[in-house]
Amino acid sequence: MTKLPFKEYTVINNTLIQKLGCADVYRTYVLLLIADKSTLTTDTTIEELASFVDESKFNYKGNRKTKSFNDKLRDTGDVTIQEKNSGKKDRTWTDYIFSPVTYGNYRRISREFYDSYNDTLDLKLRGFILKLFSAAEPHSHTIILPMRKLEKLIHMGHDTINKYIDQLIELDLLDEVGDSTILKAKGLILDQPKDKYVEEVKARFEHMIAYNESRGNPISRECMIYKKCKEKLFEGIQNMHAFMKSLESGLVGTKQDIKDNEELQDIIL
Repeated sequence: MTKLPFKEYTVINNTLIQKLGCADVYRTYVLLLIADKSTLTTDTTIEELASFVDESKFNYKGNRKTKSFNDKLRDTGDVTIQEKNSGKKDRTWTDYIFSPVTYGNYRRISREFYDSYNDTLDLKLRGFILKLFSAAEPHSHTIILPMRKLEKLIHMGHDTINKYIDQLIELDLLDEVGDSTILKAKGLILDQPKDKYVEEVKARFEHMIAYNESRGNPISRECMIYKKCKEKLFEGIQNMHAFMKSLESGLVGTKQDIKDNEELQDIIL
């Protein structure tokens, strides 16, 4: 099996998700999974992208009724596209350069979403899930917008939204509770609200780790714990504030830590 060049997760501006149609949103998510973290650039071909998405390359071409995938990306204003001469007749090598995400206006989506649904779910449904996620409440999988506002935000019609919602309910990927819609799909990562203390402690640990590793020095037990937890996206940590306090004081993993912070006992390092 060919190893795909994907990161563990990517982030997408909500406005980019909302401007594009469902199929193009998913294609863009896949592009971002293979984008360079530092330059936010994906260097690929339409053929390669189509193979990752598991569809025909001809779906990316424009016609009299619709623009090409690349033209639709350009129109968003969030992506710069530079076509390159591949040395072959197809000339499809392309640099997709994405604008940085803005605080409070992005969604984090993991590789798990691709692994779970790329081969099992209709392309437009995959993209629709991401569009709904962009409309969810902050740090939540719940959408509470009235239908008219949702239609306007994600640029979709009432009937199509309802049709896709019904399909996702049938697939157990979505629930409706009262006036709320709750996403249940895998791979939709929730960022926790910013906590000034947490961010300050994180910054100190990042500095200590970078300083010591750059000089070949061993890092402390606490730095090692922080590093391992970060690699796992702090999975299993329910209270980041309490965790950082315990980590900073050197109590993580001790009996006192477990007694004072029961929510940390399930953390596996």
